[in-house]
Amino acid sequence: MLLLFDYGHGGRDPGATAVKRKESDDVLKLGKAIAAILREKGLTIDETRNRDVMISLLARSNLEHKKKYDYFISFHRNAAKNTSASGAETFVYLTNNKKAKALAIPIQQAMVNLGFKDRGVKQADFHVLRETYSQAILIEIGFITNKTDNELFDSKFNQLANEIATAIYKHSDIKITEGSSSNPCSR
Repeated sequence: MLLLFDYGHGGRDPGATAVKRKESDDVLKLGKAIAAILREKGLTIDETRNRDVMISLLARSNLEHKKKYDYFISFHRNAAKNTSASGAETFVYLTNNKKAKALAIPIQQAMVNLGFKDRGVKQADFHVLRETYSQAILIEIGFITNKTDNELFDSKFNQLANEIATAIYKHSDIKITEGSSSNPCSR
């Protein structure tokens, strides 16, 4: 299985922010942890960015067009003016999303199992869902503006990375032999 991980925002676009936190930092850290776990299991993961740099939405989708990916997974944290807003949600595109939804459901469940409020699997017309050729999902890993969601993100970070990686790995249709490895390609 060939996956492209997209860590939202970056560089001069920090994404959502709250008391000394930037969405771009949180999703880069978590996404890279998930990618490392999956690479250990033999999956090939490419990344739209591997450091704190700004990449436009168009550049992200153009990068996805360069290879035939099985899935494009975009990592984000949500935000709201109302600091009581909380929970995780996962998005798929409006149409032709059956395969994407089949992966979105276990990823969403993995976040809920760790304590995030279930905001569900939803459809959306986001650029990275609409303009990619592969099956695409966008994950909102709690609200960066919610104290409880941030505590969950931090205190269960390793579990979160492992559970999301497990959901993706179980969804993969490849058989990994003992001792196999992949040659990761990072951008």
